[in-house]
Amino acid sequence: MTKYIHFAIFCLILISTGADAQVMTGLDRLVSDHFAPLKGKHVGLITNQTGRTRDGQFGADLFAKSNAITLVALFAPEHGMMGTRQAGVNSDTQERFDGVPVYSLYGSTRKPTKKMLKGINALVFDIQDVGVRPYTFLSTMLLAMEAAAENKIPFYVLDRPNPLSGERIEGNILDTVLKSFVGMLPIPYLHGMTFGELAKMARAKGWMHGIAKLKLTIVPMTSWKRSMYWNETGLNWTAPSPNVPHFENAVGLAMLGATGELGVLSIGIGSDLPFLRIGSTLMYSNEILRMADSAYSGALPFATDDFTATTSAGTKNYHGVRISIPTDLKDIPSFYEGQFRLMDLMLHDTAFRSAFDAVPYAEHSMFEKVTGERALVDSLRRCADFEPIFQHWSKDAEKFRSERKPYLVY
Repeated sequence: MTKYIHFAIFCLILISTGADAQVMTGLDRLVSDHFAPLKGKHVGLITNQTGRTRDGQFGADLFAKSNAITLVALFAPEHGMMGTRQAGVNSDTQERFDGVPVYSLYGSTRKPTKKMLKGINALVFDIQDVGVRPYTFLSTMLLAMEAAAENKIPFYVLDRPNPLSGERIEGNILDTVLKSFVGMLPIPYLHGMTFGELAKMARAKGWMHGIAKLKLTIVPMTSWKRSMYWNETGLNWTAPSPNVPHFENAVGLAMLGATGELGVLSIGIGSDLPFLRIGSTLMYSNEILRMADSAYSGALPFATDDFTATTSAGTKNYHGVRISIPTDLKDIPSFYEGQFRLMDLMLHDTAFRSAFDAVPYAEHSMFEKVTGERALVDSLRRCADFEPIFQHWSKDAEKFRSERKPYLVY
């Protein structure tokens, strides 16, 4: 009889840990537990359109309809509750969802106020991130943690995957002199952590004011492995913002998002393929293709593709290339470095160089905040050798890989 029991246990282990086991998010876990960790609580939920179960149910709906809790208020990050606002658009619009007030955390305040938190005794965060440091959802979570600590409200993170995997760490650690809403923590550009893990680390490190004594609960995922990219999780992608409609755009953001802030290179924003195009009005497509192939060492498939992009600055026609994101992302040696190799090559073109030099230093402030490093603009202006910079980034990444270990959940 004992051997049959052992065999049954063995089968259960295989089922629960097998390669085909479904990734369940923190929200999935919470729903399957009938909201047990929050039972009887008066809840404030920080979420947006990405807060969905594996089968596509909207978390805000489930919270509003649950008999186990009382949903008091909703809080929306940049892009709004349904993710339709463009980047950088502030809003204090008063909204309601199923009779519940929705407060914007991307307007006159980016931190929940005492008035907003009235009647709440549990603050819950459930938003899907894209995996790069300069994406404001992380800052929204951190400021909400501060507010929760100040008001002695327990804070819950419903964990979700890092779509760029939990292993890929790239770029420099943010210089805290450049701390801003697009970068609050001294972590690399690609950090390889989930929001639950970052919340644990931020509290333990005292990176945000007054959160050391915050009562923090992480509702973890199941079956997620650190080696997984989003396309290996089996989860459906919901656009976190208008320019990241698909997972491939999130990969492109990691690869091009920094140099796009320099103002002399189109990265497809305003076209049908944001973060998946590279364009210029100052050189021909075949030149850009040659440079892109060299910058990314042949690891990415590029094709010439002229395009039109419409932004607040108007509509422009670009010569350029299109990036096709491969299914197997593990074979790409670096997401972050290639864009700087590309800029370096392009700056050897006389016309492109002149356009870059004509941009005043003051207009590079967002580039500095996004990269978290002041010296990069000077390095580009001098056409400096980037290899020592990449070596420095590699040391930062390995330092962080070691530093983060005590805070990993998976």
